[in-house]
Amino acid sequence: MLRRMTRSRFRIAAMACLFGTLALAAFGQITETTRTVDPKGLLIEVDALSLTLDREGPSKYTALGAGSTLVSKGLTSNWDIQVGFNFFITQKIESRSFTDRNTGIGDGYFRTKWRFYEDEESNTSVAVIPYFKVPTNSGGVGNDSVEGGVIVPWESELVGGFSLRTMAKLDVLRNQDDTGYDTFWYASAALGWSLTRFLGLYGEVDLGKSTGDGGWRGTMGAGATLSVSKGTRWDVAVYRGVSSAAPDWNPVVRVNFEF
Repeated sequence: MLRRMTRSRFRIAAMACLFGTLALAAFGQITETTRTVDPKGLLIEVDALSLTLDREGPSKYTALGAGSTLVSKGLTSNWDIQVGFNFFITQKIESRSFTDRNTGIGDGYFRTKWRFYEDEESNTSVAVIPYFKVPTNSGGVGNDSVEGGVIVPWESELVGGFSLRTMAKLDVLRNQDDTGYDTFWYASAALGWSLTRFLGLYGEVDLGKSTGDGGWRGTMGAGATLSVSKGTRWDVAVYRGVSSAAPDWNPVVRVNFEF
């Protein structure tokens, strides 16, 4: 029973790290942007630090990710390719006298983004992002399985410096018993507010459900962005789980470099 609980906890951690690495939007840890990188440009997005904390009864789960990076290169004005990698992950579960810890590098990710709809009159755009994961992990921090999915973000600029983003996502993930794959349906929304040219605030909610074991996964949070130079932006956010299947807390510090 404890062994199964341990595997379940590490599964939650892997999903949290996946969202933390792949979301990487211009504002918001979770909801994707429809924006693509200019063909002459390069975008490097880094989760400098991501901490996951969860407690259920006598069990306590902690995960720390550092240096998770996504590099995007534009091919056309509305199409780019992206490569991501988790450089460091450590996970620990404690339950009464039992302690288990795994530390290593994470997995690699390949994505592409195509912005297939854009209406300048309404400042609205839609994109599609297919992706797949390559199991490059070490130290037992991953599930050693190829996984993938597709993301569809929608974005609109509102009046008063506000921006609204929504996202639908379908993941195909290895199940907890390692006997096959389950699908994971996911949706999120983020409302951002540009206070000045340099400072922005945002609030965000998300909800997801697997076709396999587990209940609904829901979180809500808020964050702030600070542009310290033309091509450098910091993003600090804190998320709180609002369902038993979600981690209790997930603070994140991110930095983006655009060339």
